[in-house]
Amino acid sequence: MNRMFVFLMAAAVPSLAAENESQWTPLFDGKTTNGWTPRAKVESFKAVEGELHLSSKINVWVVSDLQMADFVAELEVKIPADNKGFNSGLGFRLIGDTGKPKGYQCEIDRAKPAGIYGIGMGGWLYPKGKAQTAAYQKATKGLFKPAEWNHFRVEAKGPRLRTWLNGKLIAEVMHKQSLKGRFGIQHHGNGGTVKFRGLRARELR
Repeated sequence: MNRMFVFLMAAAVPSLAAENESQWTPLFDGKTTNGWTPRAKVESFKAVEGELHLSSKINVWVVSDLQMADFVAELEVKIPADNKGFNSGLGFRLIGDTGKPKGYQCEIDRAKPAGIYGIGMGGWLYPKGKAQTAAYQKATKGLFKPAEWNHFRVEAKGPRLRTWLNGKLIAEVMHKQSLKGRFGIQHHGNGGTVKFRGLRARELR
């Protein structure tokens, strides 16, 4: 991440400069997949030079041991540039001990990056409806870079859920069906490898 990008993020994300590094909990140790469990068969799930690489031919979630209620989480993601229909996501407040979890997903793809999806909770929470979708498309036009690393940030505090994409606030919704749970990373199938790095979370009190 270059210095200019960090500066822009600090200007766009509320109170980022004031965040204490010691308050963050790494979600990935940079060397192993410890603390993460695939909920279905994957082609490959491994740590590679400080990155998590996930490959699958089916829709699968890999879920963390760590659970949080109110938090800020962030990560960088790089999707397969040659797969135009590739779909991934960052799950949060996920519940259920086996199989497909239920909870929230920050969408990671070309179509609706940083949109919020309710897994097992009725589908899209944002954008929803023609007017909201039009506003979302305007706000995100050209923001997601399919061939590059993209930075996602999620904040969950009580029923308020917010997402940022590359430093820009994208979604803000109120929803209180799931208030505590695990984190997760998704591969929607169809092959290819999605890469994650810099996964971390910080509890909000």
